[in-house]
Amino acid sequence: MGSDEKQLEVKEKIIIQITDTHLMDDPNADFVQVNPEQSFHAVIEDIVAKFPHIDAIVHTGDLAQVAKPETYQRYQAFMTKLNIPFYQVPGNHDHPAFFPFYQPEPNVGVLSFGNWRICLINTAVHGKIDGWIQSEQLQQLKIILQNQQNTHVILACHHHPLDMQSKWIDRHKLKNTHELQQILTEFDNIKLVICGHVHQDSLHAWKTIQFFSTPSTSVQFKPLSDDFALDNIAPGYRSLHLKENGEFTTQVHRLQNFVQHINKEISGY
Repeated sequence: MGSDEKQLEVKEKIIIQITDTHLMDDPNADFVQVNPEQSFHAVIEDIVAKFPHIDAIVHTGDLAQVAKPETYQRYQAFMTKLNIPFYQVPGNHDHPAFFPFYQPEPNVGVLSFGNWRICLINTAVHGKIDGWIQSEQLQQLKIILQNQQNTHVILACHHHPLDMQSKWIDRHKLKNTHELQQILTEFDNIKLVICGHVHQDSLHAWKTIQFFSTPSTSVQFKPLSDDFALDNIAPGYRSLHLKENGEFTTQVHRLQNFVQHINKEISGY
């Protein structure tokens, strides 16, 4: 390996995306007959074991299933003990009054990692399942992108902007994707969009931008399903390896030997 390659390797940033933890106010309580606290902790243990150095963990929403102050307080206390920077955007199950926003609403949070920027966007609308980005956020995002044209940009949000070809979940996607796309089309340095909400791994492309969804740390949804359906595949997370030159690699990791008993007769949550 040459000196230039070594330098790039040293400068590589590692970001971990987790999503849809659906934590309860009682850590011993179940969510669709699975304990989300247990699976969340198992995912974090796997992350720490696989990645001795992590620049940040980004949670893309539905942090809580029971959105009470104690749920968020317990999450923050647990994550703080890891000594890894962590950030989160809300999902449709989260409560804006209690959610630990990185920046006060309706601001877009901007994280800096070398020559990379991660924009934290709130797509959650209180009381609704669908996603929507407020006009104030869109205007602010455009200004941010205008000022960051010499960097490589990632957008992180909860709702999926592009169809998953699952009729039931696509009814609850981001509903003003076209407004977001109108902004994104003006810039050529946006590398990827990461989201949650759909409880499954996916990759879609629009122009030069890659759109990734990521498995939940709790239960998984069956892909390409017209109606709500659970999958028996294991919980997981996504790793992102970001190089200073704008290149990146990403991989989904799932728990091994994690026993869970999925009730596939459940018709919703």
